[in-house]
Amino acid sequence: MITSRLYTKILIICYFSIVSQAIATPLDLSSLIGTIAPPISLQKLGGGGSIHSRDILKNQSMVLVFFSTTNNLSLKMVSTLHQIRAGIKNENIKFFLVNILEEQKFLQSFIVDKVYTIPVIMDRYGTVIKKLKSDAVPLTLVIDSGGEISYYQKGYSDSEIMNLIVHLRSRK
Repeated sequence: MITSRLYTKILIICYFSIVSQAIATPLDLSSLIGTIAPPISLQKLGGGGSIHSRDILKNQSMVLVFFSTTNNLSLKMVSTLHQIRAGIKNENIKFFLVNILEEQKFLQSFIVDKVYTIPVIMDRYGTVIKKLKSDAVPLTLVIDSGGEISYYQKGYSDSEIMNLIVHLRSRK
């Protein structure tokens, strides 16, 4: 008998085995850069309400990394983002990890075990990542305080990490 948790894990593994570890192409990089981001409203992990982009983008930029616990490149990007955040002291940038399609109870345990310090929000049905024209994780996105997408990267690339760091350091 398959439990709902096992079924969810199987579904996630099947989904990400099809679309995982995407490598960015020039089209991916330019498709949304310079456009206004769609409104984002996602549930905080552990309840306690939601995060609304309209509230944050009034005064700050947002960095969003969409990830899954079943995708190694996602986990590498999450680790890298923690290091980037520690090195960039800018109160005008808010960092968020956005989990895709995973159960809250499992995810809470996973986050505690890995000692994540960046807030985790949930895209439980994958609707936001689809609005952002992606079907793969990791997806890294920077939305400036005016709501404009200024950085968009599918997949993980060591060379692209430097571009992200330079981009974030240029934010005021």
